[in-house]
Amino acid sequence: MIAGQLLVAAGTAQDGLSRAIVLQAHDGGTVTVRKNLESRFLQCDVLQATGGQLRLSPGDEVLVWHVTASEDERGVVIGRIGNERIPEPAELRDEVVVEARKNLARKCGDGSITIREDGKILIKGRDLVSHAVRVNRIKGGAVAIN
Repeated sequence: MIAGQLLVAAGTAQDGLSRAIVLQAHDGGTVTVRKNLESRFLQCDVLQATGGQLRLSPGDEVLVWHVTASEDERGVVIGRIGNERIPEPAELRDEVVVEARKNLARKCGDGSITIREDGKILIKGRDLVSHAVRVNRIKGGAVAIN
């Protein structure tokens, strides 16, 4: 799931906290739960922490808060129980776009890749290796080697 709605089956029919299992994920900021002893579905919001967006997937166990006395009878998914799961291949995207206003940089140890707003791309490292199964082209207005 990417933030939004999910379908969860919950562990108890009482008000308050209960465990739930995610059945289906949707976009939109709400979730749908079903308590074990009830046949009706319950809409829930997902609590967003300051650390980032909660990513839920079918099969995740979550903690749900619900009070039947509330006017809109909406519950809240407090969070996931247990460790975050590694995305399965079906959850991978065909394209990921990351944007920045000035610079975008990736660093690991002594290596880095920086993309600047003026279009300059800097690749730094102890050694740079380029492999190609087919053609390995170097093109530019001018190409300086050493």
